[in-house]
Amino acid sequence: MYRGVPLTYFMWAHQHSTRDSIQNYAEELFQEISPKLKPQVFLIGILREKKEGAEYVQFPICIQPEECGINLELFNDVDSVANSIWEKDGRRNMLYGMPYIHENHHAKVKRDSIRSAVQQLVDKNFEGKKVMSFVSQSVHLEGYEIFVVLQFDEDDYNSFYGLEGTSKFSRISLLDSLIWVFLGESLDTMYRPRAATAPQNILTDEKEVMRIAASDFVSSIIFTVCESRGSWNFLNTCNYVSSLKYEGDASNGKLIVCKEEEHPNLEVVLKLASPVQLTEYRKIRKLLEIASRDLSLYSDGLQILGLGKIKGKYDEKNKNLLTINFSGAQKWELIHGSHTMLSVENTNPKIPKLKINKDIFNDLLERTFQEISSEDIERLWSIVDIATTQKHGTLLIISSEAEKEAIRLKNQSTMVNPTLLNESLIRNVTSIDGATLLDSKGICHSIGAILDGMSTNKGTSERGARYNSAIRYVENNKKKCIAVIISEDGMVDLYPDLLSRIKKNDIEEYLNRLRIQFEKDVLDSEEYHDIMRWFDVHKFYLSQEQCDEINKIKAICNNKEKSDPYRIFIMWNDLKPNPDMDDSYFIDE
Repeated sequence: MYRGVPLTYFMWAHQHSTRDSIQNYAEELFQEISPKLKPQVFLIGILREKKEGAEYVQFPICIQPEECGINLELFNDVDSVANSIWEKDGRRNMLYGMPYIHENHHAKVKRDSIRSAVQQLVDKNFEGKKVMSFVSQSVHLEGYEIFVVLQFDEDDYNSFYGLEGTSKFSRISLLDSLIWVFLGESLDTMYRPRAATAPQNILTDEKEVMRIAASDFVSSIIFTVCESRGSWNFLNTCNYVSSLKYEGDASNGKLIVCKEEEHPNLEVVLKLASPVQLTEYRKIRKLLEIASRDLSLYSDGLQILGLGKIKGKYDEKNKNLLTINFSGAQKWELIHGSHTMLSVENTNPKIPKLKINKDIFNDLLERTFQEISSEDIERLWSIVDIATTQKHGTLLIISSEAEKEAIRLKNQSTMVNPTLLNESLIRNVTSIDGATLLDSKGICHSIGAILDGMSTNKGTSERGARYNSAIRYVENNKKKCIAVIISEDGMVDLYPDLLSRIKKNDIEEYLNRLRIQFEKDVLDSEEYHDIMRWFDVHKFYLSQEQCDEINKIKAICNNKEKSDPYRIFIMWNDLKPNPDMDDSYFIDE
């Protein structure tokens, strides 16, 4: 027990608040990329130096929080595992003439070995639990060597595309770069002079962390594609070139990046007598004006060599060709094969949304049209997948009343005889303005429909007319209905955008844990706030009765916290039931 907070595995006074601040930062950072990324952070400490006269038990291995699922006994042999890794590392045989360089090199090899050992044991601990764990380098604080561990659900992590490396930790993607930059920032909180005596937060702005990660990612992928050649400033080059205008026009065009002019998928059309350096931004911008739809600049990662075009079918497994697509003022994308790996606008990098997630689409169909068959789901998926290739975007309405709606809207649409669309027809009918009306079997009843509907608070001024008209139509349509809104860049919005389904038992499990806290004389602050954080994330699923019980217990727990002058007090808002919630949001058990 320390200042009212039960801590069995004590490392330093503010380990709980430091870990919580890192956890909160992780949630804000990674859920900005995608709500499906739900990071979990915990700390592992290895005792390196015992404190004389300590008034607490100094355990050889400590964790924070203590309920993170780590089996401590597994880590008793961490140093022997690290030594085994060190003995197999060829870098330990390297010699340097300068003593301090030699010492720094071998100290780094030792640090890498202990980090790899912790990583190996964490992976073993969570084997079969479908999580991806990432272990930071270490920092020494109050006699402990401390590691930060970041975890994601394995399926959620793998849903983001990356160039595969020699191991799962050498994968190249913006997400992977962001993970390692985040872990570095997390360690910095414990390097500070006052880390042992005051709570610490990550101070670097999230947008800046994303920019650092983007720079690391672009450098890594350029060096990989060009086989150890390339410029560390490639990101800056693309940002600068995309910001320049040529005779008033914004940057539009493509740049191919590959190692050799003899690349089997590169056809050289025009070779420059004197290559242009990547720092000659205005020259590059001028040359980009020549690059049309079929013609691109090409580079070896160090300089611009000429003009060329892609030929044949590129095999993505080769990992040796990229395309940079400049698409307007301060807008560009980095593309590998058919995958857009990075999108930048106004120097702000992001991971592009998946065009459409098939599992989410299928789930929405099953929840909206309960009797739909697997054949109909596949047919509708095929229609949507083809429609995403429309250059100017399009809108699909899938409705149980499509036939009746086609008749009702006949004066503002083109009715057709009920028709199953083939690929060619899908491309043709979705090329015109207006919505395509389909029933739940994928049969088309109307094309070019102008939708109606009263104004609703579900719309947004940030989106265009197509998006808002679809929202109005679905909100005003009382029948079973889905809108598939496809934008010009092929990205897809589904409406209604239903939250994922959860198990009823999950709510009851967390309620029972909260009731236990209610019964305790001394509040377990960390357990209590983890429970409340879960309820805050899942408040949509709670009933009036559950909200009332949680709010009542919360008020009592708050009073327990306030009674301790040393405790950091966290205020949670009262929970209220959501009127849109019904039993369809629960998984059948």
